[in-house]
Amino acid sequence: MQINGFLVVRLPAMNFLVPGRDVVPSINGVYYAGVDRNRWADVMDMEYYEGRIPRNIKKDVSLLKSTDFTGLDLCRDATVASRLLTYSNRSAIRNELIVVRSQSLAATKGYVEIEASVEWIGFDYFALGEWSLISHGLFVYPDEYPEWRTRINRFGLFDDPSLLTAYSLAYEQAAARQHSEPTAPKSSGLDIISMEIGRVRFH
Repeated sequence: MQINGFLVVRLPAMNFLVPGRDVVPSINGVYYAGVDRNRWADVMDMEYYEGRIPRNIKKDVSLLKSTDFTGLDLCRDATVASRLLTYSNRSAIRNELIVVRSQSLAATKGYVEIEASVEWIGFDYFALGEWSLISHGLFVYPDEYPEWRTRINRFGLFDDPSLLTAYSLAYEQAAARQHSEPTAPKSSGLDIISMEIGRVRFH
């Protein structure tokens, strides 16, 4: 199976910055489970910045740094990704391992072959270098997207990648009403892409 890479992200219902203060938005009990969750948050945490991270983990983290414009630091090694997931959950189970797959990312990220078991959970719509239009649009301002609230699946994603154009237009219109964060102008060369999200299953 070919993917663009792995990410360790917070579990959907725990995707907050400040526990006990932030409220993770949900729609009828459905949480967003796409790529735009806190990524590598419990790897590159206070221990990391204070230099208290184990040497092997520090070496693994050095492989993640992206030099492209996508804003996605993907891991391309299943063993490293699994080790970083374990490290992320050293204090509590707050993170999971996902994979992303998109032909639009191939030019910058390439593909890697994996043998892991993956549960494909839906498509996220992502503005490269910025954020998910689903997490920053529909989940933050659900009243601005009435026709889309019933179209997300149980993972807060879309089952159909062909909805990208129509949803992007709805997002653009909501942003014009100041009810979603405006993305960079298309003239900047940054694209809005559809990417398939999968959860890695360990046996």
